[in-house]
Amino acid sequence: MGKSLALIFLLGFFVSCNENCPNQTGTVQEQNAACPSPTPNPDPNPIPDGDVPNEALTFDVNYVLSNFDRDSEDKLLKAIEIIKKVVASNEFRSKVLNFTYQGKKQFFENKGYSNEDIYQLLLDGKEDLRPEVDNKMDLELELYYSWTSTVGYTTPGEMKIYLNTKFYNPFTPSEVAGNVFHEWTHKLGFEHATTYSTERDSTVPYALGYLIRDLGKQYE
Repeated sequence: MGKSLALIFLLGFFVSCNENCPNQTGTVQEQNAACPSPTPNPDPNPIPDGDVPNEALTFDVNYVLSNFDRDSEDKLLKAIEIIKKVVASNEFRSKVLNFTYQGKKQFFENKGYSNEDIYQLLLDGKEDLRPEVDNKMDLELELYYSWTSTVGYTTPGEMKIYLNTKFYNPFTPSEVAGNVFHEWTHKLGFEHATTYSTERDSTVPYALGYLIRDLGKQYE
């Protein structure tokens, strides 16, 4: 009984992000490659392109690394440059502002924030545990290995993000960029279910992780 309670506590304590994707029959399967992006619904009233704010152009990344060798660090540095270039792009701004869920401009489990609010929160770089507006991603990253389908995870009470080398090592820099950005949005307070659903694809961590990954391919 004691072991069961401890396991339940641990499962509820951290946010793990599994690489589980729906297969053609609608069931869930574990995949080593990144999941395909969800197909967005067409927006009848898109927000037109506009000037990218200065905060997008100056967006930066602070990082502290644990258990990274030179190759792993080189890949991360490429991923960071991809993140900065994507965030600075008008295409990223437009896709965040125009993201739709259930026919409305909104993300699923958005904490009451509009798309415009979420875009500004990203640029502010205001993590829950470091609540100053500094226009930066503050990252503490640690590599570890697990045979499970968990790509990465984090806990609410610490800044550290854990990345599973089972996935990190074969990932391209744009895939790493998407994974890191996904995990970072947890530090901004956004969450998602631990099991697959189409709704989960529209949460801030998953939707923006896919977006960074896909837009980032052009910068590899």
